Amino acid sequence: MAETVKEPEISGWLYKWTNYLRGYQKRWFVLQNGLLAYYRSQAEMSHTCRGAISLHGALIYTEDSCNLVVSTNGGTQTFHLRAATEVERQRWVTSLELAKAKAIRLMESEEEEELEEVTTPMDSHEVTNVFKMLNAKRDDLQTCCELINKHGNSLTKALSELESMDNHQDIAAKVKQVNERATLFRITSTAMINVSYANCLVES
Repeated sequence: MAETVKEPEISGWLYKWTNYLRGYQKRWFVLQNGLLAYYRSQAEMSHTCRGAISLHGALIYTEDSCNLVVSTNGGTQTFHLRAATEVERQRWVTSLELAKAKAIRLMESEEEEELEEVTTPMDSHEVTNVFKMLNAKRDDLQTCCELINKHGNSLTKALSELESMDNHQDIAAKVKQVNERATLFRITSTAMINVSYANCLVES
């Protein structure tokens, strides 16, 4: 039997751009089952959703240290978001990228899986499921690896700049930047470790 891969979930407060009059407003966001949805409060989750974006085909990118943008392919719907800190923003970006990768895999495999259930012998079908599961795990690890490389390069650059500094007055600011880069690297590394651990929990 193929393993059901549990999708990473995250929820919390983010600031969402509303309009030029009201600017950014605090909203409660929930990432679940390939959808990023938001509410005015946690209590509102039981009866009203203010908006949602499917991550399949979505564009996810960052604008500055705390801002991120999630947009549907074609730009018909866009969330301009701001986190309280750069670390919090990266926590969301990591979870969104992993959820997007899984949403894409699910969409692409549904029709193929239905066809195989009709035409493929049982033994061959089980082998196919194993290969699909391994490919899914590989994609998760590849996504995490790309994020780790990105933040590892940023951390290395910040350390090199710190080593070459002569003005002691600027060292404190640079040390703070190095600490932030190290935290981002830790977040993405932890995500990869969690994915790797989950990959070991395969039903026999």
